Amino acid sequence: MKAAMLNSRINWPGIIFLVILIVAWEIAAQIANSFNFPKASAVAVIMIEDWRNILAATGITLRRAAIGFLIALTFMLPLGIVLGRVRVLGEIIEPVLEFLRPLPPIAVVPLAMMLLGIGDVAKLVVIVFGASFPIVINTIDAVKAQDPMQVRLGRSLGLTTLERMVLIDLPSALPRIFAGIRLSITVAVLLTVVSEIILSTDGLGDYLRLGQSEFSMAKVMTAIVVIAIMSLLVNGATNWASKRVLGWHYRRSAQTKI
Repeated sequence: MKAAMLNSRINWPGIIFLVILIVAWEIAAQIANSFNFPKASAVAVIMIEDWRNILAATGITLRRAAIGFLIALTFMLPLGIVLGRVRVLGEIIEPVLEFLRPLPPIAVVPLAMMLLGIGDVAKLVVIVFGASFPIVINTIDAVKAQDPMQVRLGRSLGLTTLERMVLIDLPSALPRIFAGIRLSITVAVLLTVVSEIILSTDGLGDYLRLGQSEFSMAKVMTAIVVIAIMSLLVNGATNWASKRVLGWHYRRSAQTKI
């Protein structure tokens, strides 16, 4: 029974199509026989031979992305709830957020590098800056979109503003908040790699930059493939966490559609 359920969850058509693409890549590279078009097998060889450096770089990148995301979540989630619930603060601070939100996080890199150097702190500043907006904006919108009856219920129960935020606002707004969290995780991974390319010290971004400086197209493609695999695993872990945390929401939505 469990094996049948597991097989039903595996996207076999997608896996088969991916294998076909890899085979087509290998054949096309064999035919082209060009330095600028590395073979899939050459990428696989580098991944096997250089697995220690690749694994170490992947660990560094994931650590940076996780730290930056957690810092953004720790500060932006409570801030979003407060701004969504306390109208006066929202009217003061939201224009600043709307002013900064369109600013590409990469534009912060030169400033971070001038003030903080090229170490972890500068990279984390860039990651936190970019990862913060999806969380705080989605949280503000989620809190504002709540049913007014929930607010009246909290007041009738004699809950304080802080208690309403924790016991009512946060749980009811969680589905939309989690959508912002998922986007924030994606942004954190992206900005981690980009900041490592620009502020080159270590990590997968630096591994890719080294491949470029060595004019090794195979090494560059290896870095891209590893980054894609890492992003796929992070996205899978995020989806798994979403189903566990929001299981009640998905069940209620399914019952509503019936």
